[in-house]
Amino acid sequence: MNASSLPPLGRCALCGHQRHLSPHRSVRDGLVRSLCTPCYSGASLREEAGHPVDWQQAVATSSDEELARWPEGKP
Repeated sequence: MNASSLPPLGRCALCGHQRHLSPHRSVRDGLVRSLCTPCYSGASLREEAGHPVDWQQAVATSSDEELARWPEGKP
């Protein structure tokens, strides 16, 4: 794999690390986030399970009960 075939470098919208990024379109809110590979995978798995990707999405789309469990790491 050469440098021209790698996704562009940038700051991941979820973890904040400087990495190669790919666009992830949320099925929950339609927002496109630039995510690194680990966060892309995690976001996809969370959405498949019916959970929000990040705090902003949780606030916009989750119930009060789901938000109360967020700090515990329980979707």
